[in-house]
Amino acid sequence: MKRVTWWGKWICAGALALALAASAFASDPSIKSAKDRLIYGVYGEAAALDPGMTKDVVSHMMMYQIYDTLVKNDPNDFLKIVPGLAEKWEFSPDGKEVTFYLRKGVKFHNGDVMTADDVQFSLDRSLKSSFSSGIRGPIVAFEKVDDNAVKCVMQYAYLPVLEVLTNLTFGIVSKRAVEEAKANGIDFGRNPCGTGAYKMVSWQSGNELVLERFDEYYDGPAYIKNLVYKLIPDTGSGALALESGAIDCYYNVANSDYQYMMEQPNVAYVQCPGIGIWHVVFNVTDGIFKDKRLRQAVAYAINLEDVVVGGMDGYAEVATCLSPSTAFGYDKDAKWYQQNIKKAKELMAEAGYPDGFEVSFRMMGTPTYVKPAEVIQDQLRQIGIKVKFEKMERAAFLEDVTANRQFVAAVHMINATIRDADLILNRRVHGGKMIGGGNNYAGYSNPEVDALIDAARQSTDENERKNLYKKVFEILKEDVPYIPLYTNQSYFFFNKKLKNFHKNPLYRFYIHNMYFES
Repeated sequence: MKRVTWWGKWICAGALALALAASAFASDPSIKSAKDRLIYGVYGEAAALDPGMTKDVVSHMMMYQIYDTLVKNDPNDFLKIVPGLAEKWEFSPDGKEVTFYLRKGVKFHNGDVMTADDVQFSLDRSLKSSFSSGIRGPIVAFEKVDDNAVKCVMQYAYLPVLEVLTNLTFGIVSKRAVEEAKANGIDFGRNPCGTGAYKMVSWQSGNELVLERFDEYYDGPAYIKNLVYKLIPDTGSGALALESGAIDCYYNVANSDYQYMMEQPNVAYVQCPGIGIWHVVFNVTDGIFKDKRLRQAVAYAINLEDVVVGGMDGYAEVATCLSPSTAFGYDKDAKWYQQNIKKAKELMAEAGYPDGFEVSFRMMGTPTYVKPAEVIQDQLRQIGIKVKFEKMERAAFLEDVTANRQFVAAVHMINATIRDADLILNRRVHGGKMIGGGNNYAGYSNPEVDALIDAARQSTDENERKNLYKKVFEILKEDVPYIPLYTNQSYFFFNKKLKNFHKNPLYRFYIHNMYFES
């Protein structure tokens, strides 16, 4: 029997997805939206509307309307990958190259027809950007094959490569528009030009971003003509605006308001496991937690169920390993430490601290981190550890803690923007070149773990990869450089009359497919 490789499966999947996408995602002329304007409330403003120059959630949420990627998550089912600007793709026999065959006749918002030169320029620009450093994996180059195809070249066959390319960091821009903006001293990030279903009309900082339907969109014009992103920094005010009908959806309603919003007759919502993994991280090379026994004592002292209730009002899933449950490789059968105060005290005494000690936990000073930290603070008091908080501004935390490793312990989280355990494990626990610089700030280094991560990264067998990650999680449980706390549950609330709003843990909501019923 001929063996079918994973990239062979993707070739078949690409062909099937093309056939399905042609009928499933194109505009249906029989659908008419009862409203021609959608007001989308957001708590923060976009940093820039340039795919290669930003990676924050809010910016990407907006840019998914303005730009397209070669492949994308199915708007109806985020677990599936379907054609975007590439109508099909093909892997080389060794899996190290992927050739993408481009749709013909796709137009940019400036009227230019998209070419392979635009695509190669965009992808090369993004590949060189620091904003892609954490997700690009073994991708080394993008090459133009001919006028209708581009090729992705990798150091080795990499199973998550298509998932990587759904990320808007690899969105396609107009080469001419970028070059003209640079020549004229114009910020392209505030004057975007993509192929998406919506084009920018105006951007008033501190107030709103206004987009308008792009009638020449390759998948047909959107049902809703006008799209407005309205800045509402206070989450309570955002929830009230949604309840009153002043806006049609809001990112991001606070956990404490979830139950109330669920009860509103004019509000609907979608829910799914998130992509974030909250955790306690230890500096394992300097300070008191250099001693593994003390890290294990902390793990035994924590009741994760109580942390979920106190930290996320119950709207989270207890973590069993250092990966969100939505990522490939997550071990649902893994067992983390169960609270055992007696065992924790024994480890404290064994390490020479029978009466406990004082320690400072650093974190960003927002409820996202402070609330779970307060629960942990109370729990650690039971074994004599007196925790003091050092609440920091985001920029200072990223500089001092994640980049320069100036901390003893901290509470933080990481998003699996590529839904694969490789992203978090390679960045957070691999030794080698990943220590510090915003990546492995625990300073953890274990050659066995490094070898397992490297093997999983280069394997093209899904079962083998899962088993390798399982071994990594078992070692991390013993060494405890991190204590995984929980994966958030994503809830998104919107006007009940807004249809085709499907769940996506990465907040990739395609407005193109949405409409208001009367």
